[in-house]
Amino acid sequence: MEHSSAKNGTLDLSKHSFDDGKIIPLDGEWEFYWEEFISPGDISDPKFKSKKKIVTVPSVWTESFSKDTEASGHGYATYRLKIKLGERKQALALKIPDLGTSYILYANGKKIASVGSLGKSGSESKAKYELKISLVPDSENLELVLHVSNFQNRWGGVWNSIQLGEWENVLENVRKRRDLEWALVLIAATMSFYNVFFYFFRRNESAHLLFAFHCFLIMIRSLTNGDSRLAYEFLQGISWELPNRLEYISVYASGPTLYAFLNRYCKTDFWRRFGQYFCLPYYLAVFIVLFFPNTYYTLTLLPIALYMPLVTMPIWLVLLAIGLKRRIEGGLILFAGYVVISLCTLNDIMLFFGFWKGVYLIQYGEVALILGYSILISKIFSEAFRRSDTLGTKMKSLVFSTREIMQSSSYDKAADTALKILHENGKEQTVYVYLEEPNSSVWKRYSISSLGDLETVEVYKYDVQDLLGLEPSSLAEPIVQNNRLILSVQDEQLYKLIFDLPFERYSDDSQVDWVRGIADALAFSVRNIARQDREKLAIIGELSAEIVHDLGHPIAMIRQNLRNLGSQKGKSKTNLLFQAEKEVDALTNLTLDILDFSKNRIILDLQTVDIKTYFKEIFEDLGTFFQSTKMKLVSKINAKGSIRLDPLRIRRLIFNLAKNAAEATDEKGIFSIRIEKEENVAYLIFEDNGEGFSKDMEKYIFDSGFGSKKPYGTGLGLSIIRKIVSAHGGEILVSSEEGKGTRFTILLRS
Repeated sequence: MEHSSAKNGTLDLSKHSFDDGKIIPLDGEWEFYWEEFISPGDISDPKFKSKKKIVTVPSVWTESFSKDTEASGHGYATYRLKIKLGERKQALALKIPDLGTSYILYANGKKIASVGSLGKSGSESKAKYELKISLVPDSENLELVLHVSNFQNRWGGVWNSIQLGEWENVLENVRKRRDLEWALVLIAATMSFYNVFFYFFRRNESAHLLFAFHCFLIMIRSLTNGDSRLAYEFLQGISWELPNRLEYISVYASGPTLYAFLNRYCKTDFWRRFGQYFCLPYYLAVFIVLFFPNTYYTLTLLPIALYMPLVTMPIWLVLLAIGLKRRIEGGLILFAGYVVISLCTLNDIMLFFGFWKGVYLIQYGEVALILGYSILISKIFSEAFRRSDTLGTKMKSLVFSTREIMQSSSYDKAADTALKILHENGKEQTVYVYLEEPNSSVWKRYSISSLGDLETVEVYKYDVQDLLGLEPSSLAEPIVQNNRLILSVQDEQLYKLIFDLPFERYSDDSQVDWVRGIADALAFSVRNIARQDREKLAIIGELSAEIVHDLGHPIAMIRQNLRNLGSQKGKSKTNLLFQAEKEVDALTNLTLDILDFSKNRIILDLQTVDIKTYFKEIFEDLGTFFQSTKMKLVSKINAKGSIRLDPLRIRRLIFNLAKNAAEATDEKGIFSIRIEKEENVAYLIFEDNGEGFSKDMEKYIFDSGFGSKKPYGTGLGLSIIRKIVSAHGGEILVSSEEGKGTRFTILLRS
């Protein structure tokens, strides 16, 4: 049955048997004696009758009690309540919560509980937080006399309900609440350590560190608040004010920490720009709690209690609602957790202002937030594993897709392949690929028509900007514009490549990564096609240079023979015509080499020749060649027998070396040739006293394009020489020294 509250200092519980297990709060009107410590035996003395007042319990002392307006909660007083009890089966006990001060409680004249040091001044009194459970005398009538003093805390008095019930029920109630408070502490501590370790493994996600700190503050609040005030129990002798300050700090600092955490998951431009300003009152309150006495820092509770539900809580409710609309990952879980903790905070604020009676719920709201965060983490991990599996499958397909893209022979073919891959399962969707070459204002926009054909449209740069709704050069990261995903691959040396796709089909991170892979493959293919085009042009240029280079030898010889032809008669004229015919044969051989070069191979016309006869004719022709220069030719044949070779190509090789030597040697130069043979190997040794080159350059001289500033002209002649020697299965050795000349040794096997 419901019990009545105390009236005029008396509470009638005579009809309450306590069999229902309830614990009765002794609330209502108590007798009150300001600035008096009256012993239980003297409280009925007529001399105290004039000081008797009736006050409501629970309540705090107000300014009407104290003459000192700056310390209205400071002072001391006596409370009395008379209780009428009925029959009961078990002993009764009182549950006396912490009063934030010092007191002594008497029951029927017997002292049954005390906390702190009672006194009539600040030097005598010492406050303490402590929960007490005390047995009451077994009597039909119970008189409670309570002496209370407070000179430390801003609020004094009996501000929490004293409760009466059967001993076992009171113990069970305290035990349950104590276990629950320890559970809250352990949950908060576990989540705090968990998120700290999480942060060390994922340093780029500061949200974990912020939530770890938030959980740490929840743990501090759970230790310093609640029925048991657990911090005071296992830290015996701790200063009363230190945990009291920590309680305030845990409340004020948890606001900015929570909002910073929420902003990491639900990023908003509004909070990025103005969030620190909205958190300033919390920072200021923490500063006051740290550096000002209890008289002042307790004044921050009322403004913060109003600021929180009227300003920051509604703002974040709106921001999270916007996040839900944007479909941020885990937005619904965050929103639900925030609603729960907001409702619990509102409940506690209403209790603080006395709008209703009940229990403080903030810790339970924090647990709901922790639970929501745990679900969020689990969901994120689950989604991450799912995306990983999806991405793995897509990456496998990406390997085949990129291979197909990179095998494309033209830009149009590469774009067509990439677009058809993006059109998954033939589903119709509008996907565009924009491609721009450097130093050009013209772009190509590729798309797939409804018939499945590639459509190509040329657009100008400013048209691209209008079509995309942004400046192409500003695309550093993928962005969402007008519900379209815009993704760019930019290469300063070659091309700008932009993908324009429907965001709803590519909103998932794994989808974006897959599209990135397609874009990178297309960019690589474009670069590869451009490189191949440049290489083809380079090959054509090299071939042309070789043709021009090698045409010079026979043309020079023919020209010289023709000059000599007019001044010669008889046999000499016949010899000159024969030499001119050989040069024509050389030109014919060159045309064959050009065909071989185009096929990347040389087909030899191998013949067995007499060494002395063959090389003697070449030396005679070289003599004619050097008539147009001031170089001296020195030749010697120290070999006999025959050798198998391609006569025209070896002749071309020798003339290449001779011409290159003439280009690299001054007017007093000497070019010597020596032919030797050892067993089945013929040695062709060429030496000059030209500029020479360093050891570091030796490995480059046979490369096509070896610069004209280097020895032996353009270097194309040397490239041809190596090809001819390699075709014969021979070797070519080079030895040179800067300023002293160069020697080439060619080994040909019979």
